[in-house]
Amino acid sequence: MKYQSHDFIFNPDDFRDSKFVSGVNYEADGLADGEVIIEIDRLALTANTISYGIAGKSGLIRYLESFPAPQGYARMPFWGFGNIVASAHPELSAGERLYGFYPPSTYLLTKMDKVKPTSCRDMSPCRKSIPTFYSEYARVAAEPGYSTEFDDMQSLLRPVISTSFLLENFITRHEFYDARNVIITSASSKTAFGFGHFLVNNHANRCKAIGLTSAGNKDFVEKIACYDQVLTYDDVEMLPKEPSVLFDMAGNSTVRGAIHDHLGEQIAYSGTVGATHWESVGADDAALPGPRPVFWSGPDEIAHLELESDDPAQMLNLISARMGGLMLEASQWLTVTHFSSPEDIKAAYTDMLDSKMTAEQGIIFDLRGVRANLTD
Repeated sequence: MKYQSHDFIFNPDDFRDSKFVSGVNYEADGLADGEVIIEIDRLALTANTISYGIAGKSGLIRYLESFPAPQGYARMPFWGFGNIVASAHPELSAGERLYGFYPPSTYLLTKMDKVKPTSCRDMSPCRKSIPTFYSEYARVAAEPGYSTEFDDMQSLLRPVISTSFLLENFITRHEFYDARNVIITSASSKTAFGFGHFLVNNHANRCKAIGLTSAGNKDFVEKIACYDQVLTYDDVEMLPKEPSVLFDMAGNSTVRGAIHDHLGEQIAYSGTVGATHWESVGADDAALPGPRPVFWSGPDEIAHLELESDDPAQMLNLISARMGGLMLEASQWLTVTHFSSPEDIKAAYTDMLDSKMTAEQGIIFDLRGVRANLTD
């Protein structure tokens, strides 16, 4: 049996230059020991996805090396679900469902090892460019309470809440830098509101979570109640002049500069987490008042946690346990939209780049539709 993959690729020098191309034609009968072919089912497109592309392009984190692509192009990593369709691993069978880090492709060949009841790991050489956490796949049938009914919400929220969890771990590990306020830009983004939710619900006695967002998204951000205070980008001068830490999810140099100009030395730490405003990154921050912004790295925080545990799967379990309540709440806020044709997927991706998606939208790419639409 052969499985022809079709890959959605983009140009790291021009993110809008994107297309579906024919990829590898995998031969199930020729699998080496440990190899597994996964039929990718659904993937979530979030601002976090775009951040992987930006970080990969800059070389800060080598995300774009995880899944090879034709010269001059790359495959942007997504989180989602897939099903094993062929296996040469004795502990993994066809039909098993796996959650994890996937390329935007219809099929993926993996080299599985470190198989446990709740997880397995892709040991393919290309996966070594990033921490092992990103090579772990959850064997979801073994997870308590797992239901396919929540696959869309898991695809959308589990990865970004993972980052929210890491941010919470980072700020508590550093004892909030002795600051009172935690300022979070792009407050409508899922990573941001997950982080805000954890701060409000777990650390209200220690800090005040302040979300900054666009005027158009302010009502949504106030409705979800994940922050103690919500301001628009035009309201930066209303930020209290008190010791604060800044987590810039937007990557917008103009907003970051305005916050630094207003608070100056009151900023105890300034970290750039992502880049939801992908065309506004790369400014020189050296002249800004206060501490120079640094790139906050999720993989670095994962590495710190791995010093405490040599089992990356344990981290997946911790995140899964923290996710349940927020996922149920967020299902009341978000409207999931599926895109299944190659044309619709490209259009949705471009709309995300152009900030045309609303905060309430949850975007799912249905790769089953791509397989039905593309043939060689």
